[in-house]
Formats: sequence, structure tokens, C-alpha cells
Amino acid sequence: MESIRQRRDIRRKLEQQFVTKHEKPDDVWTHEGRYHYREGEIHTEPREPTDDLGAARRREHGQRTFITGPSLQPRHTVQSHIEREGDVEGAEYDPEIPTEPHTINSAETLGNTADIMVTGVERTRPGDSESDIETLKRKKLIIVTFEGDCDTMDPHNWSFKRRLFTTIITSLTGCVIFWSSTIDSTALTTARALFHTSFEIQTLPTTMFLIGSGLGALITGPISEVVGRNPVYIPTMIGFMLFDMGAGFAQSVVQRIVCRGLAGFFGSAPALLAGASIVDVWTRIERVYTYPIFAIIIFTGPLVGPVPGSFAVHSKSVSWRWVDWMTIIFAGLVLIPLVLFLPETYGPILLYWKAKELRRLTGDDRYRSPLEFRKATFAHRMRISLYRPLVLFVTEPIIMIHALSLSLLFLILYTFIAGYVSIYAIANHFKPTSTSLAFLGIEVGVLLSALTMPVSMWLLRKEIYRSRARGQKRPNPEISLYMAMFGAPFVPISLFWMGWTARLSISFWSPLIASVFFGFGTLCVFVSGYQYVADVFEAHAASALSCLQMLRLVAAGIMATIAEIMYKQLGVSWALTLLGCISLLFVPVPYLLYWKGHKIRTWSRYARRNEPV
Repeated sequence: MESIRQRRDIRRKLEQQFVTKHEKPDDVWTHEGRYHYREGEIHTEPREPTDDLGAARRREHGQRTFITGPSLQPRHTVQSHIEREGDVEGAEYDPEIPTEPHTINSAETLGNTADIMVTGVERTRPGDSESDIETLKRKKLIIVTFEGDCDTMDPHNWSFKRRLFTTIITSLTGCVIFWSSTIDSTALTTARALFHTSFEIQTLPTTMFLIGSGLGALITGPISEVVGRNPVYIPTMIGFMLFDMGAGFAQSVVQRIVCRGLAGFFGSAPALLAGASIVDVWTRIERVYTYPIFAIIIFTGPLVGPVPGSFAVHSKSVSWRWVDWMTIIFAGLVLIPLVLFLPETYGPILLYWKAKELRRLTGDDRYRSPLEFRKATFAHRMRISLYRPLVLFVTEPIIMIHALSLSLLFLILYTFIAGYVSIYAIANHFKPTSTSLAFLGIEVGVLLSALTMPVSMWLLRKEIYRSRARGQKRPNPEISLYMAMFGAPFVPISLFWMGWTARLSISFWSPLIASVFFGFGTLCVFVSGYQYVADVFEAHAASALSCLQMLRLVAAGIMATIAEIMYKQLGVSWALTLLGCISLLFVPVPYLLYWKGHKIRTWSRYARRNEPV
């Protein structure tokens, strides 16, 4: 619904630029200057590049970084979009384009209607050296782009409230998906008795849900880069709800496994695209605040989910199947504003809408968006998206290390689904509902991670100013590692602490406090790892992040099945000690990458090169 209104707004704004067909504007501000209609003609006054709010914002925020589409340095440009290897896969047309968008008038359109002007396009500016200007004009395409910091069609220039609303809604979609991954586990014992299966078989619905979410990201992510975010968000959320409903009505464990696996596959899109939407609307420095907020909302889902699930399963007034009905209700409450109010955030699609409207309004078919230069077919792009994450994982040490470390964090988190029974129900005689409440200790740590944001922001500003002093347009991506450096040591410390204090002779408050530190460290490493990989592999960020999501969720799904066996065979102390020792190996990673990351990137074929000084 919002996308329909959005397209109408684009049409209305473009129509306002055609001053012969509509009321004469007092002034139209563009990247070049101020255009105003006076005495039957259009006049322009150049604007100083340092006297507007956009310039002040650039000074404060630094140059904008790549998004999954055109680059923002500091705005969308067609040239960088076409030159970006792996995104466009070549172009049918190699335009000679200027360094900035500019305003064209009626002389440069086929219609030649008096007083028409169009802002935010890129093409070769006519020069005295051209012998046949008219022939050149008709042969060259007119490339549609954003107008810079004054263009409200660009998602980065939307109002703060609109961008914050977009962030919260998209984050809630991911929250619903991961909520579903843990609330279902609270019904394992009841479902096992109903279907007469072993515990390992009954964990397969949760396992298949996580594996489906991981593998589905390889398919749903590329689709969003072809059709936009909203056409993927809405159908996949509906598909997730329908298959979760099927799991709720399942009369056998096989039906439940299949439905949960398909629900996870459809749920992979919101879980992955929520992070992409954050990058669509916020600058790099703004993401120091917004990305942790997104991550906190995402992590709240799996940590809070077991609480209402446990109360529903052990209640005598409702069925255990309410673990599915509550998920569907939650998803429905998120879907309503998603359908009605979520705007399209993917820049290339918005430019495609703009080009399409310009062709309709002018009758000039030379208007083209960067998305229309792609030669590769959708099937070809899908093939690339399926194997490129695997190639990046095998060939890129930065991705391999982060994929393994983040997989370990999720692996540990999902072992707690079974492990908390051993830690609290057995070791401390907690009731099932009290055991689920123990997950809130991790949630407290997740919330406390927000305290690192002001420090990270202060350090990031210092790095931006240093990079400008060195003559760089933007700082190196290693600045994304600050939160990981704050939080990484707390992960093994909390695991050792929890493992050796989860016993009757020691108060249960001790492992609970340890879980707070685990939540703090986990969120810091997660946020920092995702931002660093996205910054390093900016041209292949979607593939790199898909690789991270696939591996961590598949690993978590497998571990959810064998976790109880591990805790029973090794015991709580040694099981958590083993996980703590493994996590200890990854503690030096953010410090080493901060120190030598710039050199490692020079060895890579796909990583971002160091900015020239």
C-alpha cells in the first residue's frame, strides 16, 4: 500500500518539474542550484556547496558508503553503479557521464516542449567541441539518478521519523522469525508424548526451521535486488504465517517437520532483508546507533519467546499449540503496518520507478535507470548468488573467521534451549516456567550492550576526522570493530563462569549474572562482525552476509538437535568449558583485524581496497 503511494509521490514530484503543464514554481532546489520561474522563463542561481544542510551533514557523517545497489559517495551515481563488479555484471551501454547530476531543459528532450525542466539526471553535457549536438543528444541515453542531499526520493534523505519507523518495522519482522525458532522448542516434551517420538526426532522441527532460514537467504536476498524489498517482505511473511499455521494443525511429526522447514525458508527473507533495509536508509555513522537497535530487537525474539511459550505449554486452560498461534498473532500484528505503511527502500527500484515515470511524462524513451543496464538474466544472477557465498567463505579469511565466530555464538545460544534445563531445572530445581524466565538474563545483557554505542560513536568520529586529515574520503572499515573489541572477552568469561557455578552449592544468581555478560558480549560481536563484513565486501555485501546467515543458522539448527546429548554426556561444567575454550580462540580476532586488517584486505580479490592518502 505504501509502495503505491510512494510511486504516486514520485509521479507528483516529477510533474511539478514540468512547469508548462502545472503551476509555475517559485523555486526548485537541485544539486546544481536554485531554479525559479520569472517573466515567462526559467532562471537559475548557483548554490554554494558548503552553505546547505546537506553539506553540513556530509561534514558530520563523512562520505556515504556502498549500499546493495548504487553507491553513495556522497550520493547515488550511475558511474559507480556500472563500474561495480558483481552488481551489474556489465552493461549494454557504456555512457559518458558527468561527475554530478544536472538539470536538463526542453532542448535536450525529444518532445521539445517549451519550459520543461527535469532534475536529477546524468548525461554528457553538450560542449562546443561537438559538431552535431542534436545527433549526439538523440543517440545518448539520459540516465536517471538521485539529485543528492536535497532529493527526498532518496531514502537517505527521508525524515528521521520515517527512517526510524522503517527501521523498527523491518527489525520486528526479523524478531518474529527468531521468536518462532525458540518458542516452538518449549513444546518439545508435550509434542514428544503426543506423537510418541524420541527427543532427537522431536527437535527436528526446530532444526529444519533454522536450516530452512539459513538456506533460504541464498535465494530470497538476490530476489530483493531485482524486484525490491517490499515485494519480498510481504509474500514471505504471509508464507511464513501459513506454514506455521500448518505446523500448528499438524497431526504427525513428519507434517510438523515439513511445515516448520518451509516456514523457516519463507522466514529467511525478513530475517536477512531487515539488515539490508537498515543500510538502505542510514549513513555509516548513523548505523553506529541504528544497527545495534536493530540487533537488540532481533535478539529479543529468541530470548523472550520461551517465556510465553513455556506458560502456554504448562497451562491447563490452553493447548500447547498456542506456541504456534502466538507466533501467528505476533506476525499478523507486524504484517499489518508492513503492508500499509512500509515504504520501498531499495534505491535502484526507486530510480527505476522514476525513469519509468519520466518516459511516460515526456514521451522520451531515452530515460533509463541503472537497474536497466543489467545484461545478466535473473537465472544467471541466481546461479551466482548460490555459489558466490561458498566461494567467499572458502577463499576469504575475513569471511571465514567471522562466519565461524558468529556461528559459534548462535550455536551456543541454541544449545541453551536444551542446556538451560540441565543448568537450572536439574542443577537448581527450577520449574519449567522459571527455566524459561532465565533466558531473560541474556536479554538484559543484550540491552546493556547499548551502553557501548556512545563510546563507539566518539571513536568513529575521531577516525573520520583523522581520515580526512590524511586526505581520505572515508575511514577504513576496521573502525567497525570497536564493539567487538569491547565485548569479545566477555563470551568465554561468561561460559566458564556459568559452567562452574551452575550447582546447588552456589546460588542460581551466579549463572544468571554470567548469562548477562554472555548476552552483552554476543551482541557486541554480532553487530561489529556484520558491519565489518558489509564494509569490507561492500560490492559483494549481500553474498557475504548471506554466507554468514546461512552458516550460523545451519550450525545452530544442527546443534539444537545434539545439545541435550552433549550436556548429558559431558555434564554442564565440561560442556560449557568446551564451548568457552572454543570461543576463547576467537577473542583475539577483532584486535588482530584492527591491527592488520588493512593488509589482509590487500590480499583479497573481493575486499575493499585501502583508500588513497
